[in-house]
Amino acid sequence: MALHGGHGHDNKLLSSSGYLSEITLTYAPPRRRRGDSRDSRDCRDSRGGDSRGAFLPSPPGPEERRIVLIECLGGSDKPSVSSHDDDDVVHHHHRADTLPICNALLSRGWSSYPIFYSDASLEQVKAELLSCTGYIVRINPGKYDGVTQSMLDNMLREVAAAGVVAMSHPDAMIKMGAKDALVKIKHLSCGMPDTYAYYDIPAFKAQFPKSVATGVRVLKQNRGSQGEGIWVCKIKDGQEGEVTGATILDLQEAVDNHKEEKTIDEFMTFCEQYIVGENGQLVDQRFLPRIVEGEVRVNMIYETPVEIIHKKPAEGGISATLASGAKYVNYAPDDPQFTTLMKNFMADLPTIMPSLGMEGMAVPLIWTVDFILGEKDEDGSDKYFVGEFNCSCVGITQQLHLAKDVADAAIAICTQSCNF
Repeated sequence: MALHGGHGHDNKLLSSSGYLSEITLTYAPPRRRRGDSRDSRDCRDSRGGDSRGAFLPSPPGPEERRIVLIECLGGSDKPSVSSHDDDDVVHHHHRADTLPICNALLSRGWSSYPIFYSDASLEQVKAELLSCTGYIVRINPGKYDGVTQSMLDNMLREVAAAGVVAMSHPDAMIKMGAKDALVKIKHLSCGMPDTYAYYDIPAFKAQFPKSVATGVRVLKQNRGSQGEGIWVCKIKDGQEGEVTGATILDLQEAVDNHKEEKTIDEFMTFCEQYIVGENGQLVDQRFLPRIVEGEVRVNMIYETPVEIIHKKPAEGGISATLASGAKYVNYAPDDPQFTTLMKNFMADLPTIMPSLGMEGMAVPLIWTVDFILGEKDEDGSDKYFVGEFNCSCVGITQQLHLAKDVADAAIAICTQSCNF
């Protein structure tokens, strides 16, 4: 089923057979407990973004200026479904950043509301999107029951091909999120030239022993997250002679910083699991020893950096995830200690999408770039290399004040694309 937010925010509960019922539903805040006198309309983010409450009224003006946010029911990115005991009305909760983004668009004179996608409601959702100016995808890939990612992506491609502005296009999310994006940008100042991608097992087994013979390497699988399947690979000390399949490697996995030993042949056999199957691939990069100083994440809204986060690993570790004990410190994008990083990255920015094979496609609406410190330049300045792009439903739930910036960027993208 999909919940469709229509004009004036009257919502319809949909199934593959059509409209099953109509209910009046704005935003469904968590059910108020007995004795709680606060009105949900008063519960607003202290920096100006609504965290609970109702949608603003639909603005007057041309109906073609309409941006829809696409979500899926359930998932770990939103509260669970609840209901009133007395009237059996089901309240479908949205992501915490959905309402603020919609209201920021509404306050700027654009119509906006969320709709829920499922495979069963694909045709109804598609029809709704085809009537809009643009859509914003707020779906974490592979996280919902009743949702086939390939069906969703194909539908979104068709809608974008019909002239609806995609924010972001499914191909942008796939190509930027794939680990081989690091190979495609290796010629940029933010890329490392000695980076390889392996799409089949023979190519992996032919090149990897040569790579690891040159020094410490990092292997990254394409499908993992939170450091799973990211291995630091180093030839064990005390071994002499030619590097062969019997050479022993010291290995450390970023997911939890655990260490183990395998021969090169054993490790390559183990890593075959990362290559076989859908979207299987491995990326092989030079290890940057300064990873122990942490990663630097740049949060982007369209072409504008809005925040820098220094993610410092726990003592003795290499993982920069919160689960591994890393500490996060926030900085403004113009902080002086990151001047060189931002200058070089902004110079590379216009060439990133063409380098990824997406000439003419806009950069994502909300995205992040993780950088790792490399060797210092001749003048002693820090040098940074991209470790990862992410544009698959990047949230702003902890920065709801940025909803207005998201709205402004979405309007700018639609205005440029549609010549308003």
